[in-house]
Amino acid sequence: MLRPKALDHVGLTVTDMDRSLRFYCEVLGLELLRRSARRAGGLASAVLKVGDQEVNVFSDPAFTPVRLDGNVAGLDHFCLEVESATIDDLVGALRQAGVEIAKEPVRRRDGTSLFVSDPDGCRVELIVKK
Repeated sequence: MLRPKALDHVGLTVTDMDRSLRFYCEVLGLELLRRSARRAGGLASAVLKVGDQEVNVFSDPAFTPVRLDGNVAGLDHFCLEVESATIDDLVGALRQAGVEIAKEPVRRRDGTSLFVSDPDGCRVELIVKK
């Protein structure tokens, strides 16, 4: 039996690389490690750092998310632990950045989390741990 020990990365397809990088880097604070331009027959890509993990972003302007029950097909959400004094501070920072909160804060066993959506509708859970 395999015994995974960590999540290495998540891969996302987006429609607009610049818009998505503004959201993930400027609003959520992920670090851009590298970016490649679109090559013939390929997609533009970027690698973002969050802690010891990565989010790989692939831009395809023709991408149309298929929605089932309001979620992007195949991906319900992914969660980022954020450094914030309180959940209220996080809510304030998101609102100041113009980000709509899709699901208000909920207490979890290890902290409090809320949901936002990236520019293409992918749900991102943000958790402030105790």
